[in-house]
Amino acid sequence: MAMTAIVAYDVSSDRRRTRLAAYLQGWGYRIQESVFQLRLEADDLSAVCAHIEGIISETDDVVHVYPLCGACVGRAELLGTAVTLDEVGLYRGIW
Repeated sequence: MAMTAIVAYDVSSDRRRTRLAAYLQGWGYRIQESVFQLRLEADDLSAVCAHIEGIISETDDVVHVYPLCGACVGRAELLGTAVTLDEVGLYRGIW
């Protein structure tokens, strides 16, 4: 079953930050400069976290991964022209 996760990061190296952003874009989309909303299967979350650990420096960088339950996603509010993923994983919003 598909789930939503929010990933926020502070990565000190430009190279690692670029690699991390490129990887995360394969799973979702950027909602802020260092924040991504991912749409993935629950089983994929641990693989995504393991891949992130392979990109970052554990002594210099920090990544927060927040898996959201369906009820939490349903209560989320979007204000302004922000885009989000719809129920089938497609982008929606004002472009």
